[in-house]
Amino acid sequence: LFNDMLDRMQRYIEQQQQFVEDVSHELRTPVAIIQGHLDLLNRWGKDDPEILSESIAASLQEITRMKSLVQEMLDLSRAEQVEVQFAQEETDAREVGLQVFNNFQMIHPEFTFVLDNDLKKPTITKIYRNHLEQVLIILMDNAVKYSRERREVHMTMAKDQRHVQIVVQDFGEGISEENLAKIFDRFYRVDKARSRDKGGNGLGLAIARRLIEGYHGKLAVESVVNQGSVFRITLPLVTEPKETENKA
Repeated sequence: LFNDMLDRMQRYIEQQQQFVEDVSHELRTPVAIIQGHLDLLNRWGKDDPEILSESIAASLQEITRMKSLVQEMLDLSRAEQVEVQFAQEETDAREVGLQVFNNFQMIHPEFTFVLDNDLKKPTITKIYRNHLEQVLIILMDNAVKYSRERREVHMTMAKDQRHVQIVVQDFGEGISEENLAKIFDRFYRVDKARSRDKGGNGLGLAIARRLIEGYHGKLAVESVVNQGSVFRITLPLVTEPKETENKA
């Protein structure tokens, strides 16, 4: 028990060190861009309305990206501690899946969303509700973001005796075998230029996998270039919800 506690403490220390290194590395570029624009304005650009407007717009864009990056880094840091903070949480996976599916139907009317739902009643799994919602939003958002001509996204919900599965499938760009092994790494982007245009920091999938694994689940992916990707969430079922146990 003591050795296990020491191992966890060491792991948390290493995670915090990695957190600081990652933030420092990723913030370096936007800070340099903002500084460059301010230097330009300070020298002679403030007297040129066109340069002034361009520099302000570019700086605001980088500030927005930094805010997004910092929030995602905080999310990732918290995700690495779910075993400690949220170990007792339980959630109806069916309800959360339906909610996210309906929300995406509403905000992306230009897409066709198809639901295959085998969960006919509440399906309780061991995960904090907000975390499952966050993971599904990450996967659905990526499915929309990386779709091409075929603007269609499928969600499937099913279960067996021990696990519930939620699958998100798109028919877009797909991921090469070489990149497939790296997409869950921090800050990894298959195409950095395009990902930045789409607003990606390369942290979404890292957060998603860490959250799911923190609840003893699994997040897997299958993909074929130019055909699309399938992301599969597997989480352990709770046989008896807390309320039932308390009443008993």
